[in-house]
This record gives sequence, structure tokens and C-alpha cells, in this order.
Amino acid sequence: MPAKKKFKDYESAMTRLEEITNLLESGEPKLEEAIKLYTEGLDIAKFCDQRLSEAEKKIKLIAERNGLLTETDFDEDEEEED
Repeated sequence: MPAKKKFKDYESAMTRLEEITNLLESGEPKLEEAIKLYTEGLDIAKFCDQRLSEAEKKIKLIAERNGLLTETDFDEDEEEED
């Protein structure tokens, strides 16, 4: 298994996370390899979550600068669509 890789961007991290998911779902990796892949996947998921949080903060900041009067959290939008 390759050494831990630091991803430059969200998209490349998600691509690797999809690869890991496919491998684990295939059932091909032996137990030890599956555990390593799972652990790597958790690290990548954490990285992606941090990137999304940063993006959300930037969007709110931009909205404030442009004088928008209301601020809606992403979660509130999703609940309205259900």
C-alpha cells in the first residue's frame, strides 16, 4: 500500500475515496489490507469534510461582503427540499 498521500484538492481526494470504496465493496482485499484501506478512507473523509467546511465559511463571507440580507445554512436548504 502506498504511503499516506496528502491531497492537493477535494476532487483528487474524492477520486481516491471512490477507489477505496470500490475495492472494499469488491471483497478482494484480505483483512489486513481492508483495515488499511478503511483507515485511509477515514483520513480522506476527514480531509474532505474540512475542505467543505472551509468552503462554506468562504461562501458565507462572500455573501456578507455583497450585502446579502439573509444567510441560509446548507442544511436548512436540504431540509426544505425533502
